[in-house]
Amino acid sequence: MQFPSVPMSGSAWLALTGWLYLLTNAVRVFTYIPQIVVVWRCTDGALTVSLLTWGSWVLSNVTATLYGVLVVQDGLFVTISLVNLIGCAAVTLIAARRRIQWHAKWRKHRVLPAHSIRRGS
Repeated sequence: MQFPSVPMSGSAWLALTGWLYLLTNAVRVFTYIPQIVVVWRCTDGALTVSLLTWGSWVLSNVTATLYGVLVVQDGLFVTISLVNLIGCAAVTLIAARRRIQWHAKWRKHRVLPAHSIRRGS
């Protein structure tokens, strides 16, 4: 695929891309905090949190970390990947724990709340 020529040297594009990667991922670290707080305070089993989605992000960050260690061999890349792995894993594990606690609570009472019952299936 041919991209239109832009009056900027290849090294300038690489530097810009590197800085944008660093900036967006530095900001992204802080976006995990509100999600972790919400899931931590959750009392309904974190039913609105997709464990499949967050789990796939954990797996993606595991592969990014391995890629950084084995292929790129760049400490900053590995650090960013690890921090994102920790953030995604925290949300995933807390949500899974809330889900388990919620199921145990409702199994104990042998009644599921109406919003957890699927209709028409």
